[in-house]
Amino acid sequence: MRLHRHALHRWVSVFLSVHRYRCTDPACGWEGVVGRERAGPASATALTWHGRLAWLLGGVALAMAGMTPVLLSTLERPSAKPAAASASAEAVWDSGAETFPEAPGLHYEGSELLRADPRVVKNSTPLTLRRSCVWGVPGRTPYRGSVEHALKATQLLPPEVVQRISEMAAYGWTKERVEISRTAIRSIDGRRVFRPQIPAMAFGDALCFDTRVNFPAGHVEYAALYEAQDRAGKTYSVMVPFVCNNVSVLGVRAERELPGPVRQVPEPASWLIVGTALGVLAWLRRRTSGGRA
Repeated sequence: MRLHRHALHRWVSVFLSVHRYRCTDPACGWEGVVGRERAGPASATALTWHGRLAWLLGGVALAMAGMTPVLLSTLERPSAKPAAASASAEAVWDSGAETFPEAPGLHYEGSELLRADPRVVKNSTPLTLRRSCVWGVPGRTPYRGSVEHALKATQLLPPEVVQRISEMAAYGWTKERVEISRTAIRSIDGRRVFRPQIPAMAFGDALCFDTRVNFPAGHVEYAALYEAQDRAGKTYSVMVPFVCNNVSVLGVRAERELPGPVRQVPEPASWLIVGTALGVLAWLRRRTSGGRA
């Protein structure tokens, strides 16, 4: 007597036709799985296990071919110093390419603010406040303080935003990553762009207001981007470069939101879903060609 098969037996049937039976004689008591060759008109159209395997491999090959452009676009993104990054970034701004009075790669750590400056008077952190810095040598003076001290010293962010971003940085809860070049600070997908003028950046034991990115032409560094909203719903953006941990306040969100698709990298879960879908399709094909078990 034919019985319903278990899920495992249905999966095996994708490659080898098997069915579950039980002996009708009470004295027998046998129950098990037996391979069965098809007979009659259906056998002409039924796939052999070689055919089923070839069909599955073909489906996997098609799925991988469809994902190949996405993978290649990710692999082609340079991890060091793409020369085209500067040229593409310059076209973002409506006013045209930025002009820099400093020679590329020039580094200047600014001048200390006067004691009478209101920002110095209100500064409750151990950081020295400076202004008009030029960031030309990545990693030259790594920041040695805490994220909370850096954000408080800027006096640009509400307390709730300082607390939230400090917690995010402590636990590594990044919004996304950005790439920093002499002409722009852009998200990895290229849709969000900030100007290369940083309102406030902490380095060493200091915090500098109005810092200009002045890397050598074509040089790119990468940073983690953190974002948080205040009580009014206003979003603030802070980046921390991997090369030096300089806490940098970029301001209110990105200055440009560019249209276009976002490049995404397939995750292992995506491959699992594709494989499961192919297995289900093969099983449905098996049921269609052989009837319901």
